[in-house]
Amino acid sequence: MRKAQRSGRSRNGNQGNQATRDTVTLFFTELAAAGHVPTFERNSATLRFDVLDDDKSPRGTAPTAERWYVAVTNGDVTVSHRNGSADAVVRIPRKRLESAVTGRLNAQAAYLRGLFTCEGSMAALMMFQRCLPGPPGSTGRVAPISSAQAMAERGVAG
Repeated sequence: MRKAQRSGRSRNGNQGNQATRDTVTLFFTELAAAGHVPTFERNSATLRFDVLDDDKSPRGTAPTAERWYVAVTNGDVTVSHRNGSADAVVRIPRKRLESAVTGRLNAQAAYLRGLFTCEGSMAALMMFQRCLPGPPGSTGRVAPISSAQAMAERGVAG
């Protein structure tokens, strides 16, 4: 299995925010080191993350600072910097990816708000979200609640 390489420079040679780059690199390095992620069992997909060098809109002209290519095959995970085709291609500003991999930003909510773009398979993106941490201070998953309970909490009669 090929592990991600730690790098202090972006592909274009510029020094970026080292703390942010380290957080993103650490996340992908740990994902690669795991080798097999049980939450991905029976799933296969490829995702390419084109990380933008600054916090401009994904539709803007920000250059790609680096790429992370994640391949999942029945739960087995490899990570590289490959620039190849993928089931899902995510273009995301570095600061937003750092927030997602530390649990401060929910990837699905961020996508719906237009904070990054994804071309290709949304199923692959939703699968990948399962490996992202919850909000800081969370202790795990919360059991789902029924729609009747949710409506009662909103004060709407069922």
